[in-house]
Formats: sequence, C-alpha cells, structure tokens
Amino acid sequence: MESAHNWHESVILADAKAGVFVLVHNSVEAATSLMECWPEQHGEAFFEAIRICADAFDGEAEEEDVRDAFLAAAQEAHIAVTVH
Repeated sequence: MESAHNWHESVILADAKAGVFVLVHNSVEAATSLMECWPEQHGEAFFEAIRICADAFDGEAEEEDVRDAFLAAAQEAHIAVTVH
C-alpha cells in the first residue's frame, strides 16, 4: 500500500465514559483504532473490518469499503459515531 487516501467523510467516534473523541480519516487510522482502542475486540463486524483493512493495505479493497466496514464495527460495538 503506497498511502491511505482520506475518506470523503471522516468518522468521529465518541467514548462518553472517557470523554474522548477520535477522528478517523482513512484505513490506517481505522486499523489503528480497531487494534489499539476498540472496546470489544470480537464480533463478526469487528473481524470483517480488520480483514478489509488488511485487504486495503494489499491494494485489494477500496478506502470506502474500509469505511463502511469500520462503521459496521462501530455499530456492533455500540460506539457513538458522527460522520464529518
């Protein structure tokens, strides 16, 4: 993967307990969020998002596919999301 291109709409994740907001622009940031700070690292959508991130790194998935999978994983984990 040469470099990740920013999504047409960024994703803002809200962690109400910690009072933290995370802004995610692309597949690299999505993968980092999933691996380092995801509250529930299990579930079908979580693993699908990880797989699609890896595919994007190999040039086999589009950034928007990663974004869609990332949003599904956030929904599965009950994370509040805003698109910007």
